[in-house]
Amino acid sequence: MRRTVGLVLLGLGVSGALPAYGASPADDSYPARPIRLVVPFPPGGGTDVIGRMVAARLSTVLKGTVVVENVAGATGTIGSAQVARAAPDGYTLLLGISATHAIAPSMFPKLPYEPLRDFVPISRIAYGGNVLVANTSLPAHDVRALIALAKKPGTDLTYGSWGPGSGGHLAGESLNVSAGIHMRHVPYKGVAPMLNDVMGGTLPVAMSDLAGTLALIRSGKVRALAVSGSERSPALPDVPTFAESGIAFRVDSWFALFAPARTPPAIVDKLESAMQEAMRDPALQAQIGAFGMRYAPISRAQFSAQIREDTQVWSSLVKSSGAALE
Repeated sequence: MRRTVGLVLLGLGVSGALPAYGASPADDSYPARPIRLVVPFPPGGGTDVIGRMVAARLSTVLKGTVVVENVAGATGTIGSAQVARAAPDGYTLLLGISATHAIAPSMFPKLPYEPLRDFVPISRIAYGGNVLVANTSLPAHDVRALIALAKKPGTDLTYGSWGPGSGGHLAGESLNVSAGIHMRHVPYKGVAPMLNDVMGGTLPVAMSDLAGTLALIRSGKVRALAVSGSERSPALPDVPTFAESGIAFRVDSWFALFAPARTPPAIVDKLESAMQEAMRDPALQAQIGAFGMRYAPISRAQFSAQIREDTQVWSSLVKSSGAALE
């Protein structure tokens, strides 16, 4: 759905005192030790998959080591808060997504960070929709059939998402509102356990990310009903969007690299340059495309503006759907 190591000046001007961690902003030795990339979700989901792809390529470009660390909980906000509090020295980064930076402010009344105050965006990595999937025994092969099933007297359908306040949760609630149905939300702590329940038949329907679900769709273990983005996924060209299915939901989700606020500009610039080089790699672009996502380069300023705009869009969706933390 996340930028030559430098020291943070203490606000005393160029000659101000420097903290003990890190090297000078002009030091070309960055990175001098492994970089920790926090993925704020469990292993196996789409964010984890994208994070590991990026870490591998970024390690090559930076000629250093980028180590992925999964810090899951509270729909990504626990790991995100940890990075917000980390030393702004370029050695702790975040693989953030729409849920952690554009949705969370409307869903978590006591969010322990402010996305545009406590982070600096380095680079948007990829964007695209999520996918509505069903157990293969469910007698619904598209969204309209699912709606008809949900409206049958005595039917009690549930849908899963990878957490309260996630893009999947809001897409599911928007489906409920637009279709005039009531599928009960079942939040999970990650995509992998949710999909296990879909395959096992204990959960009939789920909103999932594409990266963590495509292999199961292609192998016939779950059935794709629709994608939630603004256009069909190149990885699932035969699966219609929500909008094509009559549901007014066309919001894309994104993955991006972030650093803690007050990270020295020299570090941010070097990380942004490294990410641009990494993302020019045709092999990485092909990997991202294979997971149903798209890459389109934009500047940091453009991405900051997108975060602000997306925050307003998701806020409106939260209000109109009545979505709330369980």
